[in-house]
Amino acid sequence: MDYIMQEMPDVHKTGEKKFYPKVKHALCIPHNTIGNAFADLSAMPRSWFEGVMKGLPEVLNSYLEEGHSVKIDGFGTFDLILGLLTEEERNSPKRQKVHANQDGVYIKKINFLPEKEWLRGLRKSTELNRAKSVREQLGGSATQEERLQVVLKYIEEKGGMSVRDYMTLTGLGRLKADKELKAFCEEPENGIRCVMMGKSKMYVKQ
Repeated sequence: MDYIMQEMPDVHKTGEKKFYPKVKHALCIPHNTIGNAFADLSAMPRSWFEGVMKGLPEVLNSYLEEGHSVKIDGFGTFDLILGLLTEEERNSPKRQKVHANQDGVYIKKINFLPEKEWLRGLRKSTELNRAKSVREQLGGSATQEERLQVVLKYIEEKGGMSVRDYMTLTGLGRLKADKELKAFCEEPENGIRCVMMGKSKMYVKQ
């Protein structure tokens, strides 16, 4: 598995550069590929897998909504994490959007904690290799114009680019990556525009 060293945003304006390792994502494996792989490994029909996966969210919800955590042996444990709206948010459309109660309490997310044995096995079997970011490939001093060419090539090959994609490719922090992509869009000759895909921004060809 490849990773890059991602630069952290300098939110406190200290001028100090800090980095953290980040997975260089390859592909998002679709549901049908998982189904085929499961069928090959288990000798069970794919229709059985499809039936289990279709019903799993509903079964999990039936326990989670009663305050239980749910453990699946060999996989991990699911639990709910609650959030609390501010006084201002309680009087805004967000309250209805997240289905908060009168106190502003709502279900923030579902937390998943993998089984220790599974995580231990994954650590043991995974070979971690540092991949060079665009900045490193270009000698550590990539210009904005050089990064633009990377963007154009990526969009041509993949059809679109997210801020996260650009961060992974260049090693830039989120704020700088977002600002730079916006700047690319503001120049008509670059042929790039920004579209919304749900809540996320995607940069595509004009």
